[in-house]
Amino acid sequence: MASPRHRSSGFTLVELVATLTIAAILAAVAGPRLLSSQPFAARAYADDLAAALREAHAVAMASGCPVRFTIDPTGYAAMQRAPSGTHCSSGGAWSTPVQRGDGRPLSAAPPAAANVAAASTLVFGSDGALPAGASIAIGTHVVSVDAGGWVQRL
Repeated sequence: MASPRHRSSGFTLVELVATLTIAAILAAVAGPRLLSSQPFAARAYADDLAAALREAHAVAMASGCPVRFTIDPTGYAAMQRAPSGTHCSSGGAWSTPVQRGDGRPLSAAPPAAANVAAASTLVFGSDGALPAGASIAIGTHVVSVDAGGWVQRL
């Protein structure tokens, strides 16, 4: 009588090692691209910039005093002229930082992954309007402000 042959099922050691090697190579190549935070940082900064522009617009309208909003590759800041008695000064340096609702200055620096294309200075009038509209590019995201002070992120 012949002995029965055992047919084993499963994978050989060579097949398992080859599969794990291919998976490791794919993880090393594709992993950093999937886990990169650069697109998210640029979008978050564009959203933050749009919110800050809206707040500067609101402060100009509420206070009746113009607000100068500057943005460049080092960050953004909103300033007003020094008060003159109970009114705002009509001239002079923009020396008073605009405060957020929580008391912090309306300013921020961009994250390393956000790329501000060019410097811009916007002056919201006492009615919240701008002399002309503006567009600010943050990487692939654009924040636009029309002449009426309407802010949107495109």
